[in-house]
Formats: sequence, structure tokens, C-alpha cells
Amino acid sequence: MPSDDHPDDRPLAVRAVASVRPSRWRGRQVRVCRYDALHHDGHVETDVRITVMYRRSPADFETVSRTVHHSCPEVGTGAWVDPAGRVVNGPGPLDHPGRLRNGRRVPWPVREARTDPHRAARWRAGLGGAALVAGIVLLVWTAGEGPVGALGALFALCGAAAIATSLRGETRRR
Repeated sequence: MPSDDHPDDRPLAVRAVASVRPSRWRGRQVRVCRYDALHHDGHVETDVRITVMYRRSPADFETVSRTVHHSCPEVGTGAWVDPAGRVVNGPGPLDHPGRLRNGRRVPWPVREARTDPHRAARWRAGLGGAALVAGIVLLVWTAGEGPVGALGALFALCGAAAIATSLRGETRRR
């Protein structure tokens, strides 16, 4: 039940605690983050879900999540982050029990959403060029007859379409 001082039971701040452990399937090392919550009365709850911090707009939660992960080292305890996505002061690192249930895999370094917006257009143009060349070679080799000639025509058509869409996107961005 919520207290009289604070109408909701959301914590004041959350932080990530990162560790490295073997993956379930391949046995290679993966970075796993689990989360602590700092409550209004000063106690720290360990092994919580990060979604307990913010139950409003997904865009606001993205800010909190990004700040929590960017302020956490590769292995160790990160900084406390409030619901507005600001780093705040709080208690230091705690001793945690051995097996934690709510950790989730988080790569290091934390990647941005889109590092290169033109990457997909370059891939489309490259694969389209390869398909166009393969289609022309098949058409010339078979003189356009038989099933291999039809496959060559299909390759050439798809390659030309892929190049056209990637070029059209480039001219539209400028």
C-alpha cells in the first residue's frame, strides 16, 4: 500500500549492476545487467525490473533506460538515475546474492539506435548491383532462353529495382 507521503510506489531512482557470465547456449561470456531500486524511505531493493521505474510514456522510459545503461561500467555498479533521466546521488554498491533472476543481456559498449542511416541504402545498392551483373551474365550466357535465361531476367530486373530505390532515396535526402 502506498504511503501518505508518496502517493505511488515507484522508486526514487534505479541503477544497473553489470557482470559477465557464460551464456546459456554457447558458453561464451556475455555482459548481463540487473537493476537496483532506491525507495523513498531509503531502502534499496535489489534484482528488480527496470520497468518499475517509469510507468508513463515510452519515450520518457527510453531516456531513463539509456541513461542507466550509459552510466554503468562494463562490469560493476552504475550511477543512480531518477525518473527524469538525471544522474542523482544515492547509496554506494551493495553485496548481492549469487544467482539473480532479473538480469538481461546488454552489450558493451551500449550501441546507439542508428549509427549510420545510409548503411541500408549502401547494402541495397551493392546487392542490387551484384544481382544486376549476375542477371546480365546469365542472359548473355543463355541468350535469354530456357529457365536459366528467365532466372537471369529476374535477377536483372530485381537488381535494377534495388539500385533505383537506393538512388531515389539518396536524391530525396539531399
